[in-house]
Amino acid sequence: MLKLFFLSSITILSLWGGAIENDEQFKQAVIQMGKENKTVLMIYTTDDCPECAYMKIKVFHDKAVEPFLNRHFVVIEKNVHTSKLPDGYDFFGIPTMFFIDKAGTKKETLIGSKRPQPFLGELRRIQGLK
Repeated sequence: MLKLFFLSSITILSLWGGAIENDEQFKQAVIQMGKENKTVLMIYTTDDCPECAYMKIKVFHDKAVEPFLNRHFVVIEKNVHTSKLPDGYDFFGIPTMFFIDKAGTKKETLIGSKRPQPFLGELRRIQGLK
């Protein structure tokens, strides 16, 4: 019984740990980063989500946020109704933003929309900047 539990645990952990690496959009984002020290920002959205639209149209293109995003992040959008979602990246509400390093490790998750300045503060904190 203990062996079965141990083998099951290893299988589950290996599936969870490497799932994002099997995502084609993630692979393309890592290629796009090249040798730059960027983070992937994967945002879960839907077509009928006003908060998602606000983040993508207003906040991501804010005059202070957009240059910071471009310098430090590669953004991937996943529509929760039409995109294949990677295992281990469950969501409670939308928009949900996952911050993922090049190795496919989730650094942080933000749920909901934010105004530009508070969002920029979160981005800076996640990147370890002031």
